[in-house]
Amino acid sequence: MNPYMDNQISPEFNILDTLWKKNPLVICITNDVVRTFTANGLLAIGASPIMSECSEDLKDLIVYASALLINIGTLTPEKVSYYKEAIKLAKEYDVPIILDPVGCHAGAYRLSVVLDLIKTGDISLLRGNQSEVKAVYDALSSDNKDDNSPLGKGVDGAQVADSAIIAYRLARLINCPVVATGEEDYVSDGTRVFAVPHGHSIMTAVTGTGCLLGAVLAAFFGIYPLFKDSLSIGELLAYALAYYGLAGENAVKMSGVKPGSFSVAFLDALYEINDAILLSENRVRPVVVPDQLQVYFVCGTQDTGLNKKRMLEIVEEACRGGITCFQFREKGDGTLEGQQKFELAQQLKHICARYNVLYIINDDVDLAVAVNADGVHVGQDDMRLEDVRHFVGHKVVGISIHSVEELRKTNVEYADCVGVGPMYATSSKPDAQEPCGPERTAELQSEGLTLPCVGIGGITLDNATAVLHGGACGVAIISAITHAENPCEAARQFKELVSSF
Repeated sequence: MNPYMDNQISPEFNILDTLWKKNPLVICITNDVVRTFTANGLLAIGASPIMSECSEDLKDLIVYASALLINIGTLTPEKVSYYKEAIKLAKEYDVPIILDPVGCHAGAYRLSVVLDLIKTGDISLLRGNQSEVKAVYDALSSDNKDDNSPLGKGVDGAQVADSAIIAYRLARLINCPVVATGEEDYVSDGTRVFAVPHGHSIMTAVTGTGCLLGAVLAAFFGIYPLFKDSLSIGELLAYALAYYGLAGENAVKMSGVKPGSFSVAFLDALYEINDAILLSENRVRPVVVPDQLQVYFVCGTQDTGLNKKRMLEIVEEACRGGITCFQFREKGDGTLEGQQKFELAQQLKHICARYNVLYIINDDVDLAVAVNADGVHVGQDDMRLEDVRHFVGHKVVGISIHSVEELRKTNVEYADCVGVGPMYATSSKPDAQEPCGPERTAELQSEGLTLPCVGIGGITLDNATAVLHGGACGVAIISAITHAENPCEAARQFKELVSSF
């Protein structure tokens, strides 16, 4: 029961049931060797597959489509022209486009085709293995131009370090979600990052399992409008990955580790898993990458003279300036409560969503759930971390830690990131503890803290570098932005400083 939701219970989890009821039509322009397997797999999950090979045919089909899959597995120059025509048609009818860049890490021509398709700006989801995703990121990122060595042999590729970070950065770079599969799968929509167990290793030894995943993700994408008020697109795709990996593991239990038997058992497993089974497995894990915490802005109406309009203006200016995370902290005499606080939280969520800024609620778990914020941050005297995790599910959970003693009594396994401070004396929080200094982050890390940390408390442009040298991956700021003559410029300067560190 949630006081911000008129005491209504959260909506029922029914993603797989919705797939069967809506039966989304997925048009597949795909690899010649996987068409039958792809079609059978889509039927097994409750979707409707159709294969298309020419624009004349596609013009008739696209009006009924829920999603379009473009898989470049068997590539020819003629097909490249068709891919581009298909993208134009899908855009005309507002049909999401899922691109599977098969083997783009293995050859310059494949990579050039993928980059060309991405640069249309119309791709809705990029799904590849970790080597393929890294190849695309390296090619598009000016910071990685000198590192273009192949990462794998054939189309399977290799495990890539820092795939969560690469998925996050690439999603922001191309302005669409990215799925990177490997020993652990990652998905990012440019705001959130999720990790999901991949399934069983035999899945890489069976032709078509990777290509079918692209089609399955397309089907999930096709029903996203029905869940957009309760799930982010990143979380919905994470559930798709969880479903797929679980089916792989269940198939091995039925067939054993035998590729031929596995193919049949895998289709059966996809068919048999329901929402209750998927939810009970709890396979989706939220991830916080350091980039998300680089410039962490904290603000409430208490920081803007109780002026709600001014606060909204400052937050939008800060988002335009490049903050990577915003925490709504509404505390103190005269601040908003109840419905007014809820309405402001909703407005702030919409602002953050426009700029792909991670949106965190301070302390108020009920509010974070009610507005579907990206996460919640709690202090040592607030709700237990284990209870917070239970209530918010896959949302980001942050915890404040001031000392080694607090670290030792904190169940950090239930958190995703840590706020360390106050770094310096601050007037923004009347209840702030004594400053602990930038070196406190390194002390906590030497005691075993591995979660990404953000330094908070009295941070300015002049002392932010010391906080980063101390081991923090970002800086949390209040008055340096809220009291700035130009909040957008202040945020931009902090972003440039942290990015150059």
